[in-house]
Amino acid sequence: MRDKHTSFIKTPKQLVIVVVLAFAIPIALVVLLSQLITDVRPPGRQEAQTGVLNRIKPVGEVTLVAASAPQTSMTGEKVYQDVCKVCHEAGLVGAPKLGDKAAWVPRIKRGIDALHTNAIKGTDKGMPPKGGNRDLADIEVQRAVVYMANRSGASFKEPPAPAAPATAAAPSGATAVTAAATAAPAKPGAPLDLKAAEALMQKAGCEACHAIDKKLVGPPYVDVAAKYKGDAGANAKLAQKIKAGGAGVWGQIPMPPNPQVPDDDIKALVSWILALKK
Repeated sequence: MRDKHTSFIKTPKQLVIVVVLAFAIPIALVVLLSQLITDVRPPGRQEAQTGVLNRIKPVGEVTLVAASAPQTSMTGEKVYQDVCKVCHEAGLVGAPKLGDKAAWVPRIKRGIDALHTNAIKGTDKGMPPKGGNRDLADIEVQRAVVYMANRSGASFKEPPAPAAPATAAAPSGATAVTAAATAAPAKPGAPLDLKAAEALMQKAGCEACHAIDKKLVGPPYVDVAAKYKGDAGANAKLAQKIKAGGAGVWGQIPMPPNPQVPDDDIKALVSWILALKK
């Protein structure tokens, strides 16, 4: 006895429809699922070009500036806040305090030129040239002197800005080129070499009171290294003292706090100091 089989496909047209749907539905489902999962759409022409340009973009860039572009310089107040304040706010090592008219009177009587000379070249009483920041321009130091003196009883005129140097006519199309990219900073935790350490000393304002191998306001760094040699807790002690300030270890002159100096810079500088040898 034969089994009878039935099918819903009765005509050739129905067969064609079933075959087409059998291919179309799975393909459509695959496409929809891929878009749902990845949410990626094919980039347009503009996006593709932008992506290529970003991938081939150079690491360093060069900026073109006009040779006659003016260079800005710091005001007297800015120089005081960044450099002079360390000693002249607390009156360290005989430095006249800002606003102390009695201390400034004999200095003001010597005249502004004498004050400028001492500030730029330094003195044998502990003041380093340009307050320890040799990158300052003379005009910036002079402005700082006038700023402090005028707030301590003087009435000096601020020195005029130096005249812009004459420049020869450049050839047609010639432009001064300056590199925009700067040297990459040292990696955090990497030991400092002498050049990097000196740059960090200047950046943090340490040069105003300290030198590597001679006493200024504070002890030379080689003496600090010798004093703490073999002390396992020296790094933490010195880092704390730089950050919060202190007194009594090297005499009665207090070390002002330096909360503005980043912790990583302090750690790197302390490690370098402790590795110094006489």
